[in-house]
Amino acid sequence: MICLAIAAPAAAREFEFLYIEANEGSASGGHAALRLDDAVYHFQHVEPGWLRLYRDDFAAFRFAYGFQENRAIHSHRIAVSEGFFQDLQQVFNRTQLIQTQHFDRLRALAADRDLLQGLLEPEEVRPSLALKALGYFLERYRPAQAMPADRPSPRLAELRQLAADRYGADFLAAKRRRIREQLHALTPARPAQNPPISAERFEVGELSFGQRYENQLLNLAALDVLQAGLSPRPETLLRAHLPEFALSPPQIQALNRFRENLIADLLALLDSRRPDWGYPLLVGMARLHALDASIASGELTVLDRSLQRESAPALAEADLPVALQYGRALLAAASRRLTDGEALDERGYAEIERGATALLQVAEPLRQTPPKPLAVLTATPAKPAAAELLSLPLATEQLAAELALAERRLNQYRAQLTELYRYDLLGRNCVTELFRMLNATVGRTGGARSAEALADASRTLLGGYLDDSGANRIPFAAYDSVGASYRVVASERLPPYRERQLNRQYQTEPAWRVALRESNALTSTVYAWHGNDAVFVFFTQDAVWPRPLQAGFNLAAAGGQAALGLLSWPWDSGRNLLNGLKGAAVTLPELVFFNIRKGSFPGLLPDADALADAAAE
Repeated sequence: MICLAIAAPAAAREFEFLYIEANEGSASGGHAALRLDDAVYHFQHVEPGWLRLYRDDFAAFRFAYGFQENRAIHSHRIAVSEGFFQDLQQVFNRTQLIQTQHFDRLRALAADRDLLQGLLEPEEVRPSLALKALGYFLERYRPAQAMPADRPSPRLAELRQLAADRYGADFLAAKRRRIREQLHALTPARPAQNPPISAERFEVGELSFGQRYENQLLNLAALDVLQAGLSPRPETLLRAHLPEFALSPPQIQALNRFRENLIADLLALLDSRRPDWGYPLLVGMARLHALDASIASGELTVLDRSLQRESAPALAEADLPVALQYGRALLAAASRRLTDGEALDERGYAEIERGATALLQVAEPLRQTPPKPLAVLTATPAKPAAAELLSLPLATEQLAAELALAERRLNQYRAQLTELYRYDLLGRNCVTELFRMLNATVGRTGGARSAEALADASRTLLGGYLDDSGANRIPFAAYDSVGASYRVVASERLPPYRERQLNRQYQTEPAWRVALRESNALTSTVYAWHGNDAVFVFFTQDAVWPRPLQAGFNLAAAGGQAALGLLSWPWDSGRNLLNGLKGAAVTLPELVFFNIRKGSFPGLLPDADALADAAAE
């Protein structure tokens, strides 16, 4: 449904102000975002009480909020000049990158603390360090012990010889000695205080003690794998006799060319000055084996790109057709890079790996009872292995002092982040920050230095002026204000998943039958209750006047779940009790004709129609 408003200038660009309706779960009071081209920028509340800016692809954002979370998405398209659009894009991108750097720094400081704590432990109980990509070759890495001898690799023997021919016979042994010496010489010496940080500028890039230690340990492990000539663990290479995995002669030629380029890249990595060369070396050596298996067999073999999660959902039988369709479409789209005439690069090959892993994780469980839980697909090959920590020549007293300093610096940095990114329900939330960034961009583009000048510049650039005060702190009210004040050229409502499915049923069945059957969670064919939603009976968004009566049944269901939760507390850690209380909280507004809960579909997988709709909208 699109309602046309004021016509935009012919040369104008457009961005969208999005309002996402409330539902049980995160953003239960609604959510707001800005869409610039295919990128969506939105602020989310993260623990421990911070507000963080995220950037998502619109199709993924639409699927997550509109389909899986079953929320309607409302959009105002706002006409602006090309210059203002570019400035807005730059401001949001820069802010998101600065925040990412700040939170990466927080993780690095926490890793420093954890590493020092581990080094203080006796060796027999010392924790291990997870090293990414090392899991393709080892389950556990012990630097002082010999590598397994049961998986010799002729390919790595060939790579070693090529390295010796280029760099000299003693090159790898000398390089290992240097790495061990550099690792042994690492010290956690850092300033006692963190320098001030700002949401407006980038920090000076510098690796932390933990990052330097991890890089050197991973470099050492990668070199040990190469020198030992170790083949990857068989279970980390994925292959299957499926039609989608069959390779044509042109595709095999493309893989052969990529293999030649990969060997050249691996040789260059061995003499690289980058501090983390061990990771791409491990990935490249594992891929070399996968490529050789693909070329020899005529069927695709790839690295496993999945990571198992705790409490991961299993694939439901009813979802299987959609999951298979999605996996096949993903692999088919990626495999076109083998025949599109362009030289296959690392990014293209990575997409093939990801598509193949996605397909196999829904195809293989068909033969398993019970089905295998779904895994996370990583952005890059990341199969980790546990590595034993190497002791440093530091006295216990020095390590303890460094640990205390690391703890202080971590706490200080957390306080700095709280000052910069503190979340407040009404004063600093997902919509107030959007208005602040919009007005900051207006001030930058229009050169406004006073409140009056800012308001005038906003009227010129956006058609009106809005700030983050009053009702504009509430997402749905802010959306109405934008519609009334800014230069809106069109407005649109994107229906949520359940509504879309009901509309399809209305086309093939009598309306009364669909409305009666789908009015409640007990007989619905679209919705099936799951543990993430609180127990309820009626979907109250479908009709307004019966809502208070339906709310009574929903409140009784929530009370029953809470009562059950009191009894099941020792077994479910209070999950049923919390869900029951949450259900009561989102049911109370229904007594006064207001709806929050709409049911959600967290296990929903994108099919071809859903992906096309999300991308088009």
